[in-house]
Amino acid sequence: MILEQGLSAVTQRTESIVTVGTFDGIHLGHRKIVSDLIQRAQSENGLSTLITFDPHPREVLLQQPMLKLTTIQERASILDSLGLGRMVVIPFTKKFSHLSAEEFVTDILVRHIGLQTIVVGEDHRFGRDRKGDVDLLVSLGRLYQFDIDVIPQHVVDDVVVSSRKIRSLLQKDGNVASAQNLLNYPYSFTATVIPGDGRGRGMGYPTANLSLDDASKIIPAHGIYVVRVEGLGDMKGGMLSIGVRPTIEGSQGVHIEVHLFDFSRSIYGQKVTVHFVDRIRGEKKFDSLQELQEAMGHDEIISRKILEQHPLSHVKSDNSS
Repeated sequence: MILEQGLSAVTQRTESIVTVGTFDGIHLGHRKIVSDLIQRAQSENGLSTLITFDPHPREVLLQQPMLKLTTIQERASILDSLGLGRMVVIPFTKKFSHLSAEEFVTDILVRHIGLQTIVVGEDHRFGRDRKGDVDLLVSLGRLYQFDIDVIPQHVVDDVVVSSRKIRSLLQKDGNVASAQNLLNYPYSFTATVIPGDGRGRGMGYPTANLSLDDASKIIPAHGIYVVRVEGLGDMKGGMLSIGVRPTIEGSQGVHIEVHLFDFSRSIYGQKVTVHFVDRIRGEKKFDSLQELQEAMGHDEIISRKILEQHPLSHVKSDNSS
């Protein structure tokens, strides 16, 4: 796959079959568009081209951080695995946000990137104040001689698939299983193993403390999760805790700790990718460390059963590296 980051790196290709959007997560709705895009490109001898933005447009327009499902690198990896021909990353700046819908089509799509067909979802909006829509594309298509292919919204179990819905499932409920149904792969993040205080080892459950490599990635809601961890040779099963550790006196801040099953090697400084399989429970304050230890034993039994019920091929992400 060709990856062009920044407009100065773009080569105009008039045979491009184009789609435009943030595409955070590359969920099932996105995949329907990408699949149609690739099929059109193959049938028309064109170049399937996905145009995305970094940072997220809302981050610039609302002037507040926007946590994301996928980094640009993760998006590129997934799209490459799907067979996309070209990914163009446009830096989204305040100046860029001032482009009208007409200017975006004529100056960016037609004159800069090139296109013979544009593939968009039926609710697609673009340009300053989001005034551009499918009707405008049809009008401009007649003028600049490009086609428009409109894809209906994708629905799973009566739920319209959207990045916003998936973010809510992860952040509010920690519902990683439902998020996976909409993404078509387990939600994941990459982190570095850092030293902890050793309390887990003292209770018979040594943990690897994790620091996210990209602070803008979504961290699921506080709780205990069943996970698989990549980057240590074979994929390792385990259980992961996200939270403030309310039972441990003096604990401060949010901690992300994973206990790997049947694994004892020191891995400080190593990068790992955590793939979420399911959520066992929310975070809870216990009356003693002994009660916490007993709860962890129960969590382990449940986690191992869940991992047995989820074959590795079912949970392995197609953006793993």
